[in-house]
Amino acid sequence: AEAAQKEVAEVAVVAVVAAAKEGTEAACATMDAAAAAVTGVMIVEFVAEKGAFKKVDFKTKKIGITFGLGGGGCCGPTGPAKVVVKSVGKASQAETLGVKSKWSIKAVNGVHVTGFPSAEKMLKEGAAKLADA
Repeated sequence: AEAAQKEVAEVAVVAVVAAAKEGTEAACATMDAAAAAVTGVMIVEFVAEKGAFKKVDFKTKKIGITFGLGGGGCCGPTGPAKVVVKSVGKASQAETLGVKSKWSIKAVNGVHVTGFPSAEKMLKEGAAKLADA
């Protein structure tokens, strides 16, 4: 009985920690969206090498990135395909800000990317609100 209680307690702790992380992510997403609206930037959150998160603030329309699908292929790791940076333009805003090819896009202005169509739409809409140069 004592072992069962301990197991239930451990499961409860894991659930509380998971809920706290989700709450933190939601708060961060709201802050990103608010910051982007107020400052006139497009905040793109990437997953870089080794799973590190990188936030980049784009200020002008020409961000200098070509996107595509990565992962989820027949020979690679299983799982859903990700929207990834295929190339970064030379001397572009993205290159200046340190964006690298093969990074995957996690969120745009605090909204999680769920696939290529949504990412493309969010990036176009976000970039349209930026300064021309």
